[in-house]
Formats: sequence, C-alpha cells, structure tokens
Amino acid sequence: MKPFVCLFFICTCTILNVLSYEDVLSEKIKQLTHWSSKKPVIRLNSEGFTNYVKTQPRNYSMMVMLTALSPQRQCGICKQAHDEFEIVARSYRYSNPLSNSVFFGMVDFDDASDVFQYLQLNTAPVFIHFPPEAKPKKSDHMDGSRSGFSAEHIAKWVHDRTGVQVRLCICTVEFIES
Repeated sequence: MKPFVCLFFICTCTILNVLSYEDVLSEKIKQLTHWSSKKPVIRLNSEGFTNYVKTQPRNYSMMVMLTALSPQRQCGICKQAHDEFEIVARSYRYSNPLSNSVFFGMVDFDDASDVFQYLQLNTAPVFIHFPPEAKPKKSDHMDGSRSGFSAEHIAKWVHDRTGVQVRLCICTVEFIES
C-alpha cells in the first residue's frame, strides 16, 4: 500500500507542477499581449525584466533594447535607435496582431541599472534577443556599431534570430495647404 501512496503523491505533485507551469506561462503571455496592444515596445523595470525576460517559463522570444534615454545620459544615438526599434515593434504588432511568439521590450538604465550590471553592459544602446526557454548567446546580440540601428537592420536581425518576417510599415503624414 505504501508504494501506491508514494506513486499517487508523486503523480499528483507532477500534475500540479505542470498546471502551475501552464498557468504561469498563460498569465505572462496574457499580460505581455495586453501591454503590447497598448504600446508595441513594453517598458520594463528590474522586476518586469526578471519576471518576463529572465525567468522561465517562457515560450516566446523577447527582443530587448537596453538604452539610456534620459537627456542627462547624453546618448544621442539612443533616441534614434529607440525610434527605429519602435518602428519595427509597431510594424510587427500591426502585421501580427494575434501573435504571441515575439514581444519587444525596452530597459532604460535609469529604471533598471541592475539589469545592465547583470548583463555586464556599460554601453547603450544594446539589442539582445532572449530566445524561448534559453539564455541568449553571443549571436543573439545585435551589433549596431557594424550594421547600424535602422529599422531595416533591426527587422533583419529579428528575422535572423526568430524566423519571423517583419514587414515594415513606415507611416508618413502629408500636410495639405489650404
């Protein structure tokens, strides 16, 4: 009888663990989808980075821009790179509104300097792909110093890392003089 009770206990714990894993993953995706429907680039602080990027379960890719947008940081390229990253994230969201395989996030140094320390970064901007269920490799870092920070280069990097094609939608506004 004792072996049966032990086996039952182990099976029950395993089932509960699987359910909690699925529940946690479902809740993460639900929250990320909600945030990205409001703003395609999700602003992450230390807690958000830990919960949605660093910690498992995660069956989605996170494309993360680490930046320093505050004027006091004097990072001129950061604003330009952020604008291009926004174009890619917005284009992805508009062309894939129901997809939950890729999300775009941003970590600003002033909101989460500990994330920069954790990743051993001392420059900005930096783009890192956090693949599903794995830690990023060297190849998951986009080298903007060589390729630039244009929306086209970022979209190509997203495609290379995830296999997801991002069709860029760059909207222009024309003013009509009367």
